[in-house]
Amino acid sequence: MVAIMTRWTWGCLAAVVLPFFGALVLVFGFVMPPIWRDDDRLDALLDRVLAYPLPPETSELSGQRDTDFGRSLFGGNGDYCDYRIRIVLQTKRTQEEIQKHYRKAIIKGAEENATLTLFFEDGGDTSGRRVIVEVTDSHGSDWDWRCT
Repeated sequence: MVAIMTRWTWGCLAAVVLPFFGALVLVFGFVMPPIWRDDDRLDALLDRVLAYPLPPETSELSGQRDTDFGRSLFGGNGDYCDYRIRIVLQTKRTQEEIQKHYRKAIIKGAEENATLTLFFEDGGDTSGRRVIVEVTDSHGSDWDWRCT
């Protein structure tokens, strides 16, 4: 015997399934756009950091790039989102030359200019000096649950 679904059966199935999918679409429509927007902001900040030229005789160490996003990365509490990008460089230049090069850097953040900080790991010889370039930025939270 072949089972034939009647209109009543389809109606019952729709009454059970449609609210679930409706809620899923509603949640997806409200939750995901702020996440996508903040992910795009982090990607755009990374692009601006990488667009700034490296000092002469300096290269980025592969696999040493790190990005982070969330609330309270820098301490404190509040309704804001923090971004942090770290890039590890290897250079033959002195600390003073690297500082002079990056002192000119103006990297646009989400609302204001981002903050650039340098950390030096001096290996002694001129071929193995490492520099960590850290760029941070913050902006007010706008409905991204990761920042509230």
